[in-house]
Amino acid sequence: MTDSQDLSNGSTQGVGLNPADLLMLPDAQRTILTMMMRRQSALTLTEIAEQLNVPSEEIAPVMAELLQLGYVTTENDTYQVKLGRRTPRIQSKRQSPRVAAVWDKLG
Repeated sequence: MTDSQDLSNGSTQGVGLNPADLLMLPDAQRTILTMMMRRQSALTLTEIAEQLNVPSEEIAPVMAELLQLGYVTTENDTYQVKLGRRTPRIQSKRQSPRVAAVWDKLG
């Protein structure tokens, strides 16, 4: 589990994990985050390694990357997923001429 990815070209760095971000992450990061989200509780490095049947030495650098990306937080030697807020895209929509014609006929 030594995959790494630099997402610094995106604007999501440090604001938490958006579920869509999972699709762009390397397998190691995605596997850890998915497991942690399912558990919904803070986990130690050892607990994460045990859940994934992977040595702690392989998990530590991946967790450091996730911490740097802002996808996890750490407190008292435990890690927890930091979910970001999803910002809706609001665009004004023009009414289709066909829809306007239907409404005109309905009166």
